[in-house]
Amino acid sequence: MKQETNMKRRYYERFQVEDVINFFSGQLLQAKSADGAQVFLQSIKITRRPLPNGYEEAFRRLQHPYLAPILDIIEEENELLLVHPPFAGDPLPLVVNKERAMDPEVAVRIVGKCFKTLRDLERLPLPLSATLDPKNILLNGHKPLILFYFMKDPKTPRYDEKWRELLFYLLTGQTPVGGIKQCETVLERKKIPSRIAKLALMSLDRKQPYVDVLQAVEGYIDSKGDIQGSGLSRKNAASKKTKRKGVVTTVTIAAAALVLVTLAVSQWQPEDSYTGIFENPDNAVGQQGGEQIDTGGSLVQSIHFSNDKTQFALPYTLTGDSNLRGEFELAKLNGFYGYLESSDGKAQYGIYINKQGSIELYHTLGSKMTKVGVSGDGYKIKPGKKYTFEILYYPNEPIRMAFSEEGQPEKWVATGITPVSGELKLRFSGKEGAVLYYPEPNPVTDKQMVERVWMNQQPWHIDFGQAVLTLDEQQRSRLKVFPASQIRLGANDTSKFSFIPATQDDVFQIDIQTINSVRYRLVLEGKEKKVSLFKLEEKIEKVAEKPLDWKSVDDVPYAVTIKPSFTTLTIDLSRGTNKTTLEHTDQSPVLLKDVTLQNRNGFQLVEEKENIQEELQ
Repeated sequence: MKQETNMKRRYYERFQVEDVINFFSGQLLQAKSADGAQVFLQSIKITRRPLPNGYEEAFRRLQHPYLAPILDIIEEENELLLVHPPFAGDPLPLVVNKERAMDPEVAVRIVGKCFKTLRDLERLPLPLSATLDPKNILLNGHKPLILFYFMKDPKTPRYDEKWRELLFYLLTGQTPVGGIKQCETVLERKKIPSRIAKLALMSLDRKQPYVDVLQAVEGYIDSKGDIQGSGLSRKNAASKKTKRKGVVTTVTIAAAALVLVTLAVSQWQPEDSYTGIFENPDNAVGQQGGEQIDTGGSLVQSIHFSNDKTQFALPYTLTGDSNLRGEFELAKLNGFYGYLESSDGKAQYGIYINKQGSIELYHTLGSKMTKVGVSGDGYKIKPGKKYTFEILYYPNEPIRMAFSEEGQPEKWVATGITPVSGELKLRFSGKEGAVLYYPEPNPVTDKQMVERVWMNQQPWHIDFGQAVLTLDEQQRSRLKVFPASQIRLGANDTSKFSFIPATQDDVFQIDIQTINSVRYRLVLEGKEKKVSLFKLEEKIEKVAEKPLDWKSVDDVPYAVTIKPSFTTLTIDLSRGTNKTTLEHTDQSPVLLKDVTLQNRNGFQLVEEKENIQEELQ
């Protein structure tokens, strides 16, 4: 708690601290701002003065794919307080260890990203640096995030050589021991490709300066093109590269084993200018032009947009727990917005239906726009079809939205990442052929009932991200969860639940939270054919493991039953006729709070058959 005490200064006038989150490499304070938004506070010790002019604005504008974004910066007497939005991820030591090293091609690219990030930090008006100790790196898929950094001071330089060990660690799952020869033997035993092994040994050689190692790593990556260790041929990789739009990427990162929240990070090219959020920046909200549609205060059933009259605002505001439902139809896909706007006009939370029919979730704070997610091919709006949309607004919680085509069982559902509060105005922006059927809000008096209806009577709660809710041939509800999304189950709903990984070789994780803040993680490794249970404390401890040498069966879900009994945690896992059990006895009682599921490739949740039988009886 020492850091919390040191930070009790001017920032306390703006934020209410709720928790101190301990990582391997430092601490973050979890706090709330006056308007209810959740933030994380990081302290950087001031080691030099005077500070350069304009450094605060440079930090606020910083958008980097491998650094937590900075909403604000507060200068105290001896430290700078960085204010981060919620972010999330897995500590690198939890992903890479002796039993599970990283694919060599992927490892080189992650090292390249981390090295370039150090270079970008040094180029800031107030130069910073960071240690590349694995404990200071969070990972989601192939995207690293460097967590804590420090101020560079030319008078008292801080020499940190952990960057030298990073590639060796990723390739072997262990830190180097002994000299270069011993490390070379380890790499040979692990059958690391010779070119990559030479890069790792070059990095460990203290005669080789950082600049030369960075140049060698970048040279290797450039020579390989965009294959990224995925097994793609160079030809296929090149064709994929030409199709990619590199302006924006949604990045979600898991926040240590101790917290799982998320963040959408706009892709930032350090040496390029920021070009905007949407496929056409000139079409951003408020820049489409056109007049406001005026109904003259009369009650109308539908609003028809045109190329001249493109704007419409509902005459009422949302103030408390509300469920708003309406319909719309687009004759053609020419850009359509629906968004909630704060009373001061500085914040917007909404969707944009692009020209491909995909739904883009976004929010704006001041002049900064962030894309939170995009439905892509997972769900698309079709021209000429009528859609129902729903919005759930609970103050101090993220906005929830849903879209469904008339007469179809599929429903796209999404939850944002930013808690929203205050009075909100609902606005729309469309062009020729767009029709809005007048939506009406209804107060929510029973949140539990509304959420059950929202999820077709299933106990699945989306913490953040997107999914498609549908029915299969057996009339079972299925939730097709998108990548970078998290689903939560309450304690009463963990007695049995079923899921299907995206691929047979997937690494799938289930986080188990207890009332007394003890966390466990169940990890299914399809490729390694095993299931492990970890206890997540300052030291990650594997407390149980079983083989899963089961025959793969497509579309047959895994069934999980979590049974706490005083100090014993029992987990039954089955798939078809295959069954296994993991058990762990703790020193204190195991009292479940909830369970969360997420996977970088997405997954499906499947309604239990017992629930269907109960409904039929």
